[in-house]
Amino acid sequence: MRKWMTSNGRAACAPAVKNKGDPVKRLRRVLLAGVLCASQLCGCSSAPAQPSGPGQTTQTLRFIVGDGLGADMLAAADAFADRVARVSGGSLTIDVRTGRAEFGALARGDAELMLLRNTQLARTNSLFSMFTLPFLYDDNRHMSLALNAQDVRAYVNEAIAPQGVSVLTALYTGGLFFVSDASEMRTPDDFRDLPIAMRTDSADKLALLGALGAQVVPYSRNAIPAAFDTQTQYLPPGGQTTPRTVTIGTVELEASQLAQIGADPNTLYLIKSFHTCSPLWLTANTGAVNRLGSYEQAVLAEACAGLLAELEERFIAAEQAAVDASEREGMLLVEPERAQIAAALYDGTAERAVALPAYFDRRLYDLIESYATLS
Repeated sequence: MRKWMTSNGRAACAPAVKNKGDPVKRLRRVLLAGVLCASQLCGCSSAPAQPSGPGQTTQTLRFIVGDGLGADMLAAADAFADRVARVSGGSLTIDVRTGRAEFGALARGDAELMLLRNTQLARTNSLFSMFTLPFLYDDNRHMSLALNAQDVRAYVNEAIAPQGVSVLTALYTGGLFFVSDASEMRTPDDFRDLPIAMRTDSADKLALLGALGAQVVPYSRNAIPAAFDTQTQYLPPGGQTTPRTVTIGTVELEASQLAQIGADPNTLYLIKSFHTCSPLWLTANTGAVNRLGSYEQAVLAEACAGLLAELEERFIAAEQAAVDASEREGMLLVEPERAQIAAALYDGTAERAVALPAYFDRRLYDLIESYATLS
C-alpha cells in the first residue's frame, strides 16, 4: 500500500504510411479538451460547487490496480498519483493499492478509482463488447481518439450510470495483426476461403471473420505461432459435419509474437490490421468524483491525460519496435482497407449473411467510425 502526498516476386508493396504527426501529443490535446470539467469527465451532473484548491482540506481517493496488470501498470498508477498530488498542491491525493479490481467493489465505494479490463466491464454491461469487435478501428490512434472523445464517453457513461460507475479514460494496450504467406488481406474478398489460425478469445470475432468467407480455425494464444504452415482440420459452418484438411498460412498475432514465426520472413506479409483492440479502462465511482471540488476535478482530468500519454507512448513504442524489426527481417507491410472490411461486416455486404451480436449498437458504431478521419 502506498499513500502519495507529493508527488521478392510478391504483389505490389503496401502504400506508404502517412505521416500523421506525434500521436501521443495529439491524443493528449484531444483528451484535455474533452475532460476539463467533471460533467464531461463522468458524463453526468456534478455535485454542487465546493470550496477547493491548494490550501483546502486534503481529499484522498483509493486507486486499485489489479494484481494481474503487472509492474509497468503499477508504476504508471504511481506516477498518476504523484501528478495529482503535485498539481493539486496536496488538496487531492491518491492512495494506490494492488489487489482484486472488481466492478462491484467500485460500485459499492470500496475504492474510488480502478483499472478494469474491457472484459470485466463487458460482463457487467454488454455494450462494452462493442469495443472488441473486429475491424472497428483503423489503428491505435483511431481507438484512442474515439474512445476518449467526449461524445463516446458520455454515451457509455449514460448506459452505466444506474450502477454508479463512470469511465474516465480508455487506454490502448496493444492490438492484433495478421501474418500471411497467402494473401495481402486488403479487402473483404481477400478473406474468401483463407485458412486462418485465430485466438479463441471471442466467439463473435470468429463468426464475423467466417462471414467474410475465411476458414477460421481456433487456437490458444500461445499455440498460434507454431501453427503457421501446418495442416489441421477445419469444420465448415452451416451444419456440415465433414471436416476439411487445410494448411494454415495465415495467423493472428500480437506484435510481441512476430519473432516467433519460423517461416522465411521474405515470404510473409505483415498486415497491420489492428483488427482487435481491447482497451483498459480507468474507471471511477461516480459519486466520489462528483463530490470533489471543481479544482480537484480539473486536476483529476489533467492527470488522466498524463496517464493516457505515458501508457500509450510505452505500448505504441514497443509495438512499433516489433513491427519495424519484422520489416527489417523482410516481411512486407500491408495496410488493409479497414473501412471496406468493416462495411462488409456491419453494413451487410459480406459474402455470407452476418448475424450481428445482440449487443451491437449502431449509434456507438457510427460514433467510433466518425473519428477514423481524425486519426
